[in-house]
Amino acid sequence: MKGVLAGVVAGLIASAAVVRIAACFHHAHVHTRLVAEDASAPLKRVAIHYAPSADPVALGVWRQLFAVLPASVEVEVEVAQRGDFDQLIGKLRGIPNLERMHPVVVGAPITTWSRDRYAALADDRGDGEILAPPRIEAAFVDRAGDARSAHAISEAIYDRDAITANIVFEGGDLAATPRFVFADVNLAARNLGRARADRPTIESELHRRFAQELIWLGDTLGDVPRHHIMMYMVPLDDHTVAVGDIRAGVALLADDALVLDDVALQARRFDRAAELLAARGFHVVRVPVLVLAGGGSFVTYTNALFDRRGDQRIVYLPTYAQPALDDAGQKFYESQGFEVHRIDVSPIYRLNGSLGCLVNVLMRG
Repeated sequence: MKGVLAGVVAGLIASAAVVRIAACFHHAHVHTRLVAEDASAPLKRVAIHYAPSADPVALGVWRQLFAVLPASVEVEVEVAQRGDFDQLIGKLRGIPNLERMHPVVVGAPITTWSRDRYAALADDRGDGEILAPPRIEAAFVDRAGDARSAHAISEAIYDRDAITANIVFEGGDLAATPRFVFADVNLAARNLGRARADRPTIESELHRRFAQELIWLGDTLGDVPRHHIMMYMVPLDDHTVAVGDIRAGVALLADDALVLDDVALQARRFDRAAELLAARGFHVVRVPVLVLAGGGSFVTYTNALFDRRGDQRIVYLPTYAQPALDDAGQKFYESQGFEVHRIDVSPIYRLNGSLGCLVNVLMRG
């Protein structure tokens, strides 16, 4: 009997070892990476959604951004119909380099939020791929149209359909540097009732798709801020992560018209994110942030767009018509060595997003 038990135990140990080796072997051969958010390489291609109905809040953002974005950056413009693209070009007349903008017809109404519709991947050769979430029911027609945008952009630029993930996600649930990919407990919550929502399942899917090392934040919902990850943090490089600081934001607030969410609660969530990142060995730097009542709208300087030209790191920085806060956001990035281009998002941020939510980075290099 002892011999049999010993054999069984030995077999289980051997099986576990095989599983571990197979998992390591599989992960070692994942060659696609989530396109980095940080300024590790120049912007090469980005995508936006243009919805004419959003002109009152979004058109000013496009005019500012495309006036300063380098001419070498290609811009894919996803639209419901070709006429919308022509309309946008007409409204941008006078801004240089409009020839770098290309229409991608989705064939259905869309919103202006391009970032969340898919994730952009790049392999070891620099070739790209689009990772889409599985389609789910949407409460609004435009959101249903958004679900088609991943497949439209993939067909347009890569001549093939997007690949579909085994978990539900939005692009804003993820952030990356060349070495790391960041996700949090909000991603697990998004999958409740739709797919297997346990952390091991989600981590397994992320490991299967991305070659970067995974950094996971939070164990239970509410440990970290309840929003897309770059609304409260952003990796500046492989070593340094910026995290919002509620107390610093409140100290700079001079606008009584802004009604804030529970300051103590939100401060704990941001602090917890900073603690978790520091525990993983990152140098954490803090930048002012505010969370407005309801918890969806943030005055945030981490949800930005990052670029690089030579040795110079660049940030296209969202600003909110809050002079003291906006100046502090600019000074923060200047202290980190960035060239700063301010982009006023004050007309749109109360719709629960910021600059990084409006632009999907498809390729760097």
